[in-house]
Amino acid sequence: MPVPIAIAHLHEQLAAYLDRYPESEGDVGPLLALDSAAGFERATMPGHVTASAIVLDAAGAVLLIHHRALDRWFQPGGHLEPDDETLPGAALREAVEETGLRPADLELLDPAPIHIDVHPIPANPRRGEGAHDHYDVRYLFRCASGELNPRAEEVHAAEWRPVIDLDNADLVQRLKSY
Repeated sequence: MPVPIAIAHLHEQLAAYLDRYPESEGDVGPLLALDSAAGFERATMPGHVTASAIVLDAAGAVLLIHHRALDRWFQPGGHLEPDDETLPGAALREAVEETGLRPADLELLDPAPIHIDVHPIPANPRRGEGAHDHYDVRYLFRCASGELNPRAEEVHAAEWRPVIDLDNADLVQRLKSY
């Protein structure tokens, strides 16, 4: 079932992102080249759009999950689903699914992405997927309260960790102003 997010929504998000971070234009080339909603579907190769939530608590720690398949710590995020209507909404859904927080626990701090990252994903023969790229559109949220209750089927663990534990130096730098 196709994702209902329109390609125009992605282009609006990219324009807002590049207005704020024009130095990132070269990094978002694969997303700029997408011209149909097929770019949101998991089966689209050599890559497809994903959405992530960068969640900060009141003390400035970032919420990270331990990813089962990749055996690494990441921000909550993942593939788009048929019910997702916007990219920030998909990022929120992923954060809720993976950490057990409630949607009411999370406040979107900016409707424009704080970061976009294109990164390789190794082949997953169990799912019949070859190696591909994720075009990860990341949104910034604040969590004022809420108890972490990671979903075992999704992740190994969820923890508040220092921002420097994120996987990207540009993103860490951008978070210093929040």
